[in-house]
Amino acid sequence: MDDYVTVVDKNVEPTKIEAKRTHFGNVFLWSSYDAADTLFSQGIISIVFQPFVLLLAYEQGITNYWTAFALMSAFMAFSNLLVAIFGPIIGSISDTIGKRKSAVLISASLMVISTLAFLIWRNFWWLSIMFVFANFGYQAGRMFYDSMIPFISKTDQRGITSGISGSLSFIGTFAAIGLAQVAYSIWGKFSEPGKVFEEGASISYTSLEWLTVIVIAGILVFTIPFLFSKEKENPNSFSFKQNLKQARLEFKDTLKEIFKYKNALLFILGWFFVTDASNTTILYMQLVMIDGVGADPGQALMIIAMGGLLSMIGAIIVGVLLDKLGPKKNFIINIFAWFIAVSIAIIACIEVDGKHIVPWQIMFLVGFFIGIGFGGIWLIGRQFVFEVAPPKKVTQYQGFKQIAGRVSAIISPIMFLLMLGLGAKLGLSISNQYAIALAPLLIFFTIGLIIVLKYVDVHKEYLAGERAPYKKLQ
Repeated sequence: MDDYVTVVDKNVEPTKIEAKRTHFGNVFLWSSYDAADTLFSQGIISIVFQPFVLLLAYEQGITNYWTAFALMSAFMAFSNLLVAIFGPIIGSISDTIGKRKSAVLISASLMVISTLAFLIWRNFWWLSIMFVFANFGYQAGRMFYDSMIPFISKTDQRGITSGISGSLSFIGTFAAIGLAQVAYSIWGKFSEPGKVFEEGASISYTSLEWLTVIVIAGILVFTIPFLFSKEKENPNSFSFKQNLKQARLEFKDTLKEIFKYKNALLFILGWFFVTDASNTTILYMQLVMIDGVGADPGQALMIIAMGGLLSMIGAIIVGVLLDKLGPKKNFIINIFAWFIAVSIAIIACIEVDGKHIVPWQIMFLVGFFIGIGFGGIWLIGRQFVFEVAPPKKVTQYQGFKQIAGRVSAIISPIMFLLMLGLGAKLGLSISNQYAIALAPLLIFFTIGLIIVLKYVDVHKEYLAGERAPYKKLQ
């Protein structure tokens, strides 16, 4: 592990600050955090938060489903806005200081503490505010974590490194599903929000409270191996104040670069539209399955489990293909998988005369295509950044990618909400409201595909050792 030495000279050749060898033992240690933050994403964001906050809203007298959903979406959007605003700035600071691992751990601490605070007060507003901080910690930690790859893996093995971490991340998915099943078996399933709002059914969320506790315990366990991972650091001798000044200058310079070299801008725009649609799909899929399609929480977990298994396999395949084909070709395949998944989900939500036109089991097919899409999209995004960013600015570019991803995550809830509201005004059932809300996502996938097709593939040049800005693009 003696390759993980520090580089102090800030004028050194850019590629020399990258790792020259890949220690796969270190890769597995680093990858453990992927399982940890995926457990948060699946266990807290996808399974716990949304039904928990909707049930608390009803309990506190917010009895209109659309209103409760709107308030929940507003807090989710605000959290993503914070990430969009501060992502590039804190990314610039991280690049300037030359350390990323410590930034991951600080972000993870914020995520964990804020999530545990859910249970201090069973209150809609409190839970929503704590989620803002928890989600910010999760998103920031993800940005720093992704940026570590060039500093733990050599150029032609970064795709497979991403594939390994992406595959292991789904241990977090399966852990979330398994822990949820344990919680449901001991404390019972939580009330289905759609039935509570439509029929005034009794409210129960005890299993969600306990699931929050055991998910956080799991996150802490998964993070332990990450503590022993190493990255090739490139620290400097500047004071913190000097680093802030330097980060501000680097931030302005990076912003100019992105608009000067069209490839980076095309990637960010394409990423915006595709992640807008994919984020919405993942974010609301549990509610789509339960309130839109008619599956119960246990059946929804089975579909998520199948998708997770396929995502784990797909991550390894995409990782290998990224080293061979590059991010552009993989992204095109990925977009088609998401498009098919959403199309089937729309059909599954449609009700005629109070009955769904297809059985809920068709969602297993949706899980199949989401598994393909989800297994590769974040790995593809990482590789895009490595290929469009100068080595000294990887975290900054991750930050600008976060702007696209988080702004889209702001627009997504708002767009989804407005379409649900339109369905409500038309007097449609909740299921048909979800069908309408999903439909615009197909347009976003199409726009993203058109933009990505214009991106100039530089993967061969990247493998040959060239770095941005590439000669062929100047």
